[in-house]
Formats: sequence, C-alpha cells, structure tokens
Amino acid sequence: MRKELRAYLRRTEGKLTMIAALTSASALLLGLIGWLVLQDRQDMLDDAVQRRGVLTSAALDVYRAFADADATSLDALLVDQQRSPQLQQEVRENVFDALDALRAAAERDGGGSAAERIQRITDLVPQYVQLVESGWSAGREGHPVATSYLNQASFLARGKILEDAAALHSEQVENLTEAQQDATGQSWLVWLLGFAVLGVLHWSNRFLFRRTKRRYNTGLIVAAVLTGVALLVTSIPLLISSAHAEDSTQNREKVVAPLAKARNVGRSADGNEARLLIYPSVGDKEALRKDLADIAGLIAQAAESATDREHIDRAAEATRKWTDADSKLVSTDSEPTYPETVALVTPPEQGKSTAELVDEHLTAAISAYTSASAHSTAEARAWIGGLDVVFALLMAGAAIAALAGLRPRIAEYYR
Repeated sequence: MRKELRAYLRRTEGKLTMIAALTSASALLLGLIGWLVLQDRQDMLDDAVQRRGVLTSAALDVYRAFADADATSLDALLVDQQRSPQLQQEVRENVFDALDALRAAAERDGGGSAAERIQRITDLVPQYVQLVESGWSAGREGHPVATSYLNQASFLARGKILEDAAALHSEQVENLTEAQQDATGQSWLVWLLGFAVLGVLHWSNRFLFRRTKRRYNTGLIVAAVLTGVALLVTSIPLLISSAHAEDSTQNREKVVAPLAKARNVGRSADGNEARLLIYPSVGDKEALRKDLADIAGLIAQAAESATDREHIDRAAEATRKWTDADSKLVSTDSEPTYPETVALVTPPEQGKSTAELVDEHLTAAISAYTSASAHSTAEARAWIGGLDVVFALLMAGAAIAALAGLRPRIAEYYR
C-alpha cells in the first residue's frame, strides 16, 4: 500500500492531487488565521468602547468629585452660617457622584491594579466623610479643632484618594491607547501568509503549464484574485479604522489630558486659597501663583490641538480673570485683611467665582472631547465589523476555486 502511494505521488496525477490539497489547505489555513486575528481585533475595540473608555471617564469623575469636595469643604468653614449649609450639601453631592463613578468603574474592571485602586478609594470614603462632617460640626460649635479635622480630611483626599484616582486615570488611558493601536494595526502575519498562499498558487500554475502546456488555470487565477481581494478587504478598513483610532488618541492625549490636568490643578488651587486662611504654611502663595500659571499653560497646550475652541477660550479668559483677582492675594507687597481674603477665596453669594467658571468651561470642553474620542473609537470598531466573516468566506471561496480548477486536470489522467 505504501509503495503504491509513493508510486502514485510520483506520477503527474499524484502530484496534481498534492498540489490541490496544498492550495486548498493553505487557503483555508489563511482564512482561519485571518478570521481569528480579526475577531481578536474586534474584541479589543469592543473592550475599548464598553469597558476601558468607561473606566477612563470614571477615573476622571472620581478625581474631579473629590477635588471639588476638598475645595468646597474648606470654603464651607469660611463663609457665614447662612451659606455654609449650601456648600456642605455640594460636598455631599460630590461624594455621592464619586461613589457612583467608583461603582461604574468597579462594574467594568477586570481586576489587577485598577481593581485595587478602586477598592482603596472606596474604603477611604467613609473616613474622609467622617473627618469632614466632624470638622463642620466642631466649626459650628466654635471649637478650634475644626481646622484640624478638615486638615486631616484634605490630607487624606490629596495624599491618597486623588493620587489613586490620577494613577487610575493614567493607567486606563495608557491601556486604552495601547488597545486601540493593537486593534487597528495591520496584521503582518496575515500578510505574510497571504503572500505565501499567492506564491503557492503561482507555483501551482507554473507546474501545470510545464506538464499540460496550458498557460493559465482559471480556478487558480480566481483563487489568487480572491486571496488578493481578501488581503485588500482587510487592509483598507484597518487603515481607515486606524485613522479613527488615531483621532481618538489625539483627542484624548493632546486635548483631554492637558485640560483634565488643568481642571485638577484648578480644583487644587481653589482649595489652596482656603488653606491660606485655615492652616497657612510657608510657600502657600508661591504654590498658588504656580498653580494659576500652570493652568494657563495647560489650557494653551490643549488649544494648539483643539478644533472646537469655544469652551477652551472661555476657560483661558476665566483663568486670566482668576489670576487678576488673586493678584492681591499672592502678592508679597500687599497683605489683605481677613475679610478681604475670605471674599477673594470663597464663592460669591450671587453668580459664580472665577475658579468655578474655569472649572465649568474646562468640564464642558473635556466632556465634548471625551465624547468625540469615544465616537472615534466606535467608528474604528464599525469599520472592522464583519471583516472576520468576509475574510473567511473569501478564503473558503479561494480554496474551492483552486480545487475546481485542478479537478479537471486530474480527471484527465483517468479517462
């Protein structure tokens, strides 16, 4: 039996049978690998849209909510008794918002360091709330220990909660960017195997020409065309998808990142103003001056890459007004009185402070560009949707075409 098989494979019909098996198997193998690769790309973009994007936004929300709470909790101690309850309620709402964002992040987190950070922040919330509420309660009773409680709460927020929130955001941005790049880049393995299949088809056609004197085999030509189409059908949508992913990354890294940092510094600066009165320390004025300069610089950096600059320009203008309003506070040449300082660092009774306006416009710009980034990621996913099935069907067609083209040539030897 073995001798008969070897003898058969040495004959032309045996060699043609091997070629038919090789061409169809290589086409099917390419179809399977391409299908798996494209499915993996789709899964990565689904994860980017449904999980990592939500985690990134949630981390931003957690940071902003606790930075707002830190700044407002200090203002609530400085304003009069009529306005204090309103600011206290704002702090509680900020904490509720942070908890909602933490729950959203926990629901979509797959474990690892992100889960640990989310859990650490969640565990610290009751302690933070207790310190703030104790500080307010002591303040209403006129106990000087109130500032100590609020100082501890501020230290907890800035030293632990905000650091973990910032690290969580940076980690998710990095993971999101990496996932998008991996998902939309060209698969060189598929291209390499594709050229290998085309090489096998070309060699098979040349073998037929030498043995049968037929210059072209229709089935092999069709198989080669289908293979080329499969490669193009894959590469072109991936290029378009990559462009959308790049837009998403640019919006996130060039616009959202500096604006988010500016907003974070702004909330920190807002809290630093109150700290100048509640528990001042050496270097507070210089730190506040630097914060305001950093905010202006970060907004200008974001404006360079922004397409819609309405809210960014308004934030820049509000920052200039904030800097002008605080010029007396940070100046070493003037020493405003306590009531004058309170009026400078706390929100006005009517309208909004310059710090609140900066935050409002930055938040609007961040929301708009975050939505644009998420939309670009969704567009990247849409462009490769169904490509796995199309690629697999084209390569299955190539395998069938190769077999159909070689079958009549094999059959000729059995007539």
